[in-house]
Amino acid sequence: MDNISVYCDNCYVREAVRSIIGCIKNSHYSDGGLSVFVFEKTWLNEIELTMLLNCKSERVIVFAREALLGFFSSLMLPGHISFGRFDVALNMIRKSLADFINPTLKDLLISRRRVANANKLSPCETRVTSLYVQGISVMCIAKSMNKSFKTVSHHKRSAMKKMGISSNVELMLKGRIFLMMNKELLLAAQKSVA
Repeated sequence: MDNISVYCDNCYVREAVRSIIGCIKNSHYSDGGLSVFVFEKTWLNEIELTMLLNCKSERVIVFAREALLGFFSSLMLPGHISFGRFDVALNMIRKSLADFINPTLKDLLISRRRVANANKLSPCETRVTSLYVQGISVMCIAKSMNKSFKTVSHHKRSAMKKMGISSNVELMLKGRIFLMMNKELLLAAQKSVA
């Protein structure tokens, strides 16, 4: 397991994942750096998101609950990150890990295509979310964008649905992470160009 790093927000789950990976590694071989992230909760803090974004592994898999996966699908994450559901049967997680450690070329292409085609926020949804997270009311956003209250409210609800968010409070928390994520990706893109 020397080339596979595991991050988890629960120490017991981390040990279980390491044990599963150990069993898989005994019978199979994989080269290259791999990382496994497991998030039991339905939210991320800034440190966890930064760790995921700055991970230098060739391939990364993230196991999370459906609500958090919905949030990830709304972000523009790098193509080497794959996703799996955490709230499924153990044998399905074991199979996902085995497929991740020993992928076929077809699996890699499907994973990258799925990330590329994920539900991304439209420019209007991004702008409304950005302004709302800054504390501006929907009515003021509508006036500044010269759009109706109903249209702006629809953009906000649509963005919340794509991010897997059900309340305005959750939007304030995850929206800040979303904005930070966009800023991190822009900085990374600028560094790679320079």
